[in-house]
Amino acid sequence: MNLANLYLNLVYAIDIFPVLDFFKERGVKYVINANCNNQAKIIWHKLFNENNIIGASIDIDNANVKELVYTHNKLGIFLNTSCEDWSEAFNNFPGNIYFKSSFTWLIYTEDIVSTTNVLSNYSIEIDSDVTVISKFNDNYKFYEVFHTDYFYGKFYVRYVGYWKKNLKLNKIDKRSLTGLSIKCFVVVTVKLENETFEQYLYQPKNYTGDSIHRLKFVTLLNHIRDMYNFSLDLQRTNSWGYRRNNGQFDGVVGTLQRREADIGGSPLFFRTERAQLVDYIAETWRCRQCFIFRHPKHPGGFYTIYTRPLTARVWYCILSIFALSAVILSLMLRNMFPKPGNESADSSFSLTLLFIWSAMCQQGMSVNRSAMSVKMVVFVIFIYAVTIYQYYNATVVSTLLREPPKNIRTLEDLVKSNLKAGAENVLYAKDFFKYTTDQVALKMYHKKIVPEHQYNFYTAERGMTLVKRGGYAFHVDSGLAYRIMRRTFSEREICEAYEILLYPPQRLGFVVRKSSPYKEHFIYGVRKALESGLMHRMKSVWDAAKPPCVHTPDSSIFSVSIREFSTALLVLSGGMVVSLIILLGEIVIYRQQKKRIAYRH
Repeated sequence: MNLANLYLNLVYAIDIFPVLDFFKERGVKYVINANCNNQAKIIWHKLFNENNIIGASIDIDNANVKELVYTHNKLGIFLNTSCEDWSEAFNNFPGNIYFKSSFTWLIYTEDIVSTTNVLSNYSIEIDSDVTVISKFNDNYKFYEVFHTDYFYGKFYVRYVGYWKKNLKLNKIDKRSLTGLSIKCFVVVTVKLENETFEQYLYQPKNYTGDSIHRLKFVTLLNHIRDMYNFSLDLQRTNSWGYRRNNGQFDGVVGTLQRREADIGGSPLFFRTERAQLVDYIAETWRCRQCFIFRHPKHPGGFYTIYTRPLTARVWYCILSIFALSAVILSLMLRNMFPKPGNESADSSFSLTLLFIWSAMCQQGMSVNRSAMSVKMVVFVIFIYAVTIYQYYNATVVSTLLREPPKNIRTLEDLVKSNLKAGAENVLYAKDFFKYTTDQVALKMYHKKIVPEHQYNFYTAERGMTLVKRGGYAFHVDSGLAYRIMRRTFSEREICEAYEILLYPPQRLGFVVRKSSPYKEHFIYGVRKALESGLMHRMKSVWDAAKPPCVHTPDSSIFSVSIREFSTALLVLSGGMVVSLIILLGEIVIYRQQKKRIAYRH
């Protein structure tokens, strides 16, 4: 009996050496032994421990290791197919992850054909690590099995090496996806006219720009397709993926969530709620949206041209000095005992106030200046008036003829300005205003973009046309706006263009469905394109750079327009109208008084 046990121990020990070498080569330190032979379990468990591998034995038909599999990053599973109903062991593991790369399966069989036929019915995808071992004479041969796609791909059984005293494994390239068709949805928000979907993606007729890097992303997918030799099944959707009222996501995220697509055909903004449904695997490009507007020459309005040289406090001081000077001069004139009938005998406050105003405007007006005190007051008033007049005129003229300062620098400045505002009619802009907590952005939205009975969301072409006219700020993708500016703006308009960010530039990510077997393939493809400079080249080809401001003679000459001069004309017109009204009033009063006198007589 002892000799029989010794013989069995020797047999089991010989069989376990290929298994030990295999798991060591894979870097596995925790192994679950699914076996129906209790004596073999004990011997193998002992040998695992002696070789610094922590082993655990389970019964094939009665075990639950769902909690155990989450405690280790790399777990090896040894399965013996000589047991009856050996495939029942798969039911003991979580169904969504047990064939993923975190599990290293080694399945022992004596009939490689029948075993692989059974395994072909399971979703052993290309990112799995499942190896079948079979004994041929004194050798143990290893075969790797996987599907390129469980539903539409092929099932491969590849010879990877053998064990004969030592383990010899070949490196097998599992990156080839030959014959596989990968489905993805591309976001298209424009109406296609006189061109097909494929023409729009590869050779658009009316190309105005690549908003959110959609078209160049398809180019990137084509390069990765050529690397792995698969085909792309491109389909169209109109949204990147936003939560609907029923809680479900639409667009690209929705198709990945429902497993209608394998990868995203357009890059997405990084969002927490999306990361719960899809996997972000790599960053692609950055996206920059901003308010673009022609900076007004006079941000406060054209009427401020005449008030801007002095602050409000200075204006109040000047008016106070005017009033005080008029009061002092009026008191002096009243104490001079003027001769009756003399024109200069008028010592009313209105006369002195009019005299002060004429002095400020460099106009003459006669008053009785016989007293030394009056002469001194008049002299000081004229000195004061000349100083203020020269400074004020010089400031107004220089303001009109020089390049205007950039006073609108922040979003809050833009909200306070007289500029009208709008935004590009795209989902991500509306989504930002819907969920943002930035009070300045919300004030911009309610005050300028969607005020009462207005909805200022336009296409990029329409919005940039309004910017070109002036007095309008438009929130748009900068890459899209630059191409329109190069085509339609003049040199002066380009130099006057100014930008303000509503939010920082956003990162865009490559997304795949959760637990996608092609995750590593596309991570490698994106990184290779990035390191080789291919992504930078695509961006330089598809995106237009910001047009430079070239100071030509036409753009460097500043002239005064009728709008800037209109305030003075309005004041003059208003004064004339008021004068006519007063004249008519005086005529009416005079005639009424004349009638009363005639009636009395």
